[in-house]
Amino acid sequence: MARIVFCNGNVFDGIDPIGRADIIVEGDRVAYVGSLAAEPPRADDCVYDVAGKTVMPGMVAGHGHFSFHDLTLPRIMDADMQHPPAYMGVVAARNAQRTLEAGFTTYVGAGSVHNLDVVLRNLIADGLVLGPRIVACGRDFAPTGHALDYKPEHWNVRPQTPTGSLGALCDGPDEFRREVRREAKRGVEMIKLYPEGGHGLPSRTVRLSHAEIATVVETAALCGLRVRCHAYSKPVIKQCLAAGVAIIDHGDHLDEELAALFVEHGTYVLPSLYLAKMTAGVYHSQADCDAWFDYARKSLAMGIAMGVKFVAGDDFGLLELPHGDNARELSLYVEELDLPAREVLRWATSNGAAMAAIPDLGRIAAGYLADLLVIDGDPLAQIAALTDAQRIAMVMKGGDIVKSTLAAASGVSFR
Repeated sequence: MARIVFCNGNVFDGIDPIGRADIIVEGDRVAYVGSLAAEPPRADDCVYDVAGKTVMPGMVAGHGHFSFHDLTLPRIMDADMQHPPAYMGVVAARNAQRTLEAGFTTYVGAGSVHNLDVVLRNLIADGLVLGPRIVACGRDFAPTGHALDYKPEHWNVRPQTPTGSLGALCDGPDEFRREVRREAKRGVEMIKLYPEGGHGLPSRTVRLSHAEIATVVETAALCGLRVRCHAYSKPVIKQCLAAGVAIIDHGDHLDEELAALFVEHGTYVLPSLYLAKMTAGVYHSQADCDAWFDYARKSLAMGIAMGVKFVAGDDFGLLELPHGDNARELSLYVEELDLPAREVLRWATSNGAAMAAIPDLGRIAAGYLADLLVIDGDPLAQIAALTDAQRIAMVMKGGDIVKSTLAAASGVSFR
């Protein structure tokens, strides 16, 4: 099999910009990063001259819902009932392809209906559907009376937690233990737990007990799964950390004490503030959003300085957040919250890969999976370049070119 060579590129390796470098891809791996003067191309190599362009790792969508399309929060109560599973599967496949073509080669699920994350993961792995590699998540776990207990009782929907439903509604450790095991049987890799509301959901809602949270985490670990929690308030976040939750979605009340705990526990945090921007005036006021951002501007900078492992990802699949627009979240952090572009790109590459628990992903380095993007421009200088589909000149996933506007070069000069 011919190798693929990128020469004269401006390289961001997933942690730091390393400047001009050449990259050799062999099979599904990066074989070499450096100067082709020291590693001359072979006669049968496929060479791309990417001078003036940036080569960076494929990005990780750390939170999303492929089974949702143009969903509004009021419609969540019957999201699992609007269409048959086959219809929603086709929608999910289209969403997966859009996400991949936007430069996100890995996706960590945060909730799906009809076990679609698992089905889609397997279809993609078998080469039948085009999309990112998927860390599959299943139903949303919450107690009766929680904001996710959407369906009115007069609908007379029974049972309340069918396998195709959006929510797994449980009460008490025993019910949660059983439902986690059911999810493991269905092939998920991630459990999404809602110990409280907030961050787009009514904050005054039924909360989980510490025993329920701990049981979910313990049972998930016994099944080889991890747990992510929708948590925004400090007391609930501390409960989650004490129980061993791996991922905190939102964490709106981040302060120095929580940041220190996140670092101590190695917890991944997804601020997911693009939702707040895009739904201002819909589910909350613009004034509330401005206050939210004023706090986040300081708290996220503090968290970066303290070493919190932030990851990019938001509720894509809602009407205001269509799949394929994922990079707009990154622009928000840099352009509106004044965070360094290098840090935010780490969130979307090396940090995201670590959260996905794929150790050889998220970097451009010898031996790593060849998930690469070629960007017309420099996202470190202009992060918005990632939001323009025309400027994503190539997407490579595992050594396979899945999107490209580039032509192989001839007569290229090497350093």
